Amino acid sequence: MSATGPGNATTVLRAARWSAGVLGAAALLVAGGPLLAGCDDETGDAPLPVRLPAAAQSGPSDPYGPTPVPGASPAPSPPSPAPSEGPCPEGGVRVATGLVDSAMGLRAMEVSLANCGTRRVEVSGYPELTVLDGRSAPMESVTVHQGSNTDSRHRPTVFALGPGERAVAAVVWRNTVTLTDRPATEGVYLRVVPVPGAPGQRVRPGDGGPLDLGNTDRVEVTPWRPAAAD
Repeated sequence: MSATGPGNATTVLRAARWSAGVLGAAALLVAGGPLLAGCDDETGDAPLPVRLPAAAQSGPSDPYGPTPVPGASPAPSPPSPAPSEGPCPEGGVRVATGLVDSAMGLRAMEVSLANCGTRRVEVSGYPELTVLDGRSAPMESVTVHQGSNTDSRHRPTVFALGPGERAVAAVVWRNTVTLTDRPATEGVYLRVVPVPGAPGQRVRPGDGGPLDLGNTDRVEVTPWRPAAAD
């Protein structure tokens, strides 16, 4: 048996450490084998590196936004703003018409009066109407009757419209044709004087017209009333 001294013990300890290091390196090589499979082993048989998809690559953002995808629907555009009605007419009120309601030869159309100004407007009685032809000339054969047998609820009153408030009236006529020796009457425009002293405003029926009066040559109009009273 050989003696074991301090020098021999140191030698044995170094040998043990060296063996542990070699075994640990071998274990790392075995465990890391799959990770190195994609690396070039200088034989030319190793797989080429795989390029990452564009979405996975990091880099500066596109200043022009994302590239459109073929076949994808574009994002909807924001709604366009509603067209302006223009400046408020002289007198601070604006006249407008609604669609014509037709039933068994009877026609009815709403006429509205809006206070588009900044001061209160006094409204009373009936709107003053004139039926015009396509050249905006008055149709002398047509008469306008204040009041209508179709509306017995409303009576002429006096009231005030504040800014933004509305009043309404109804224009009523019949498309009755009883004569064959002359054409039926058709108006194109209405000239409406909304309140006494205000200039007349020319309007068409809300659906474009015409005012098909047949052979009656008669238009009836109901009194103004606050729109809130409907």
